[in-house]
Amino acid sequence: YQLPSTIVPRIFNITSIHTYQKSPPPANLPDSPLFYPGRTSMLRMEEFYHSTIATDLMILSYKDSESEQKFLEKRRKEHLPIKKSVLTRDTNPFAINRPPPKPRGNKKRLPVPPKHSHKTIPKLLRIDVHCMIKEAIHNKQHLLSGIMALQCITSERPTVVYSKTGVAQWKLRKGMPIGCKVSISGPPMYTFLDKLVEIVLPRMKEWHGIPITSGDQNGNIAMGFPASALSLFPDIEGNYDMFPLMTGFDVIFNTTAYTDYEGRMLLSGFQIPFTTRKK
Repeated sequence: YQLPSTIVPRIFNITSIHTYQKSPPPANLPDSPLFYPGRTSMLRMEEFYHSTIATDLMILSYKDSESEQKFLEKRRKEHLPIKKSVLTRDTNPFAINRPPPKPRGNKKRLPVPPKHSHKTIPKLLRIDVHCMIKEAIHNKQHLLSGIMALQCITSERPTVVYSKTGVAQWKLRKGMPIGCKVSISGPPMYTFLDKLVEIVLPRMKEWHGIPITSGDQNGNIAMGFPASALSLFPDIEGNYDMFPLMTGFDVIFNTTAYTDYEGRMLLSGFQIPFTTRKK
């Protein structure tokens, strides 16, 4: 027996059958495969900053309204260049038979900070670590040792730095690899700072601290390390034979401070010593 053609599509219509599909749980529940627990606690250095250093910095960097207004006016001041007519032979007798000096002044104006409050407390923004490997000019394989070393001590993959200009005396051409760099922030930054302060700096010989005059006038502090300091990190000390070449490296602390005084106060709170210049 054969059914009429008008009845067959009504019986065997697959699209009319509705199947029940259970919707996945939301991502904020532990049952969801997309659930990410995130951080459950802060690192020791990070917790030390929020519990102790931040409150001390707010008190030490306090400015009254009068001194704060003078500081803001000084930052807003524009440094105009001195005209060349001021440095002519008529006013400067020492300029006779000498090339004309370049115009002085035209300083770069520094950023103007907001008014002092609990939101402007200086804090670490990121740490930049970079090194130059002069042996890489003749052999690019020497870069691997520096890249592996920076990756071990910072837990981040470095990027290769290429030269922007050429120097004939160094046999350096434009676009050649000369080193590597890495920027770290967040938990890896505090982990690197903890190793640097607790392990590396106390074991360095004949190192008295960072000069008290260091800074870029905007709260960023830099310090350099010799090649011997690289082997003091526990990540490299246990596998010293894996690194055939040890190089010096530089560490730059980028902070949210607007003056070098506040940047030095922040780093001194992390037990980084500063020394005055010898007379």
